[in-house]
This record gives sequence, C-alpha cells and structure tokens, in this order.
Amino acid sequence: MNDDDNEDLFIKLGPCFNTKIKELNREGIDYIKKEDIWNYLKMNKWKDEYPYLSDMVADILNLDNHVLKGYVDNYIKERDVDKEE
Repeated sequence: MNDDDNEDLFIKLGPCFNTKIKELNREGIDYIKKEDIWNYLKMNKWKDEYPYLSDMVADILNLDNHVLKGYVDNYIKERDVDKEE
C-alpha cells in the first residue's frame, strides 16, 4: 500500500479515531492523538497487511486504553531521551 492509500485509509477511519479519542478523554487521557492510535495498530496489529475496513474499525474501538496509553507514554519517553542526546 502506498502513502496515498495510507492517507485515504487514515481519513476514512477518522470518525472511528474521534470516537476512541472521546473515550480516552472520558478516562482522563487527553494527550493521545489519532496518529498515536494509527501508529500503534500499524506496528502491533496490522504489521503484515491491512485487514478489512470493518476489522480495522473494530480494532480501533476495542483497543485497550491502558495498553495504548503505555505505548504512547513509552514513545514520549524515548523521544525525550533522543532530544537530550
């Protein structure tokens, strides 16, 4: 899949990402962005190929909030360490 296809898919999934962001916000997790969810799933769930759109929606909505939070927190720590070096 090329970058244009990825961008189109990301846009199509926008409402689903928004729903997940609202759920995270209700739990007090207000710093996770759509791109964080997208990157987590690309790296951990959709490594080999993208599933059907309906499966992607289910993956986003059923993603454990605390697992996602741990991933983003770890990413932020690694990014901050890289900036310090």
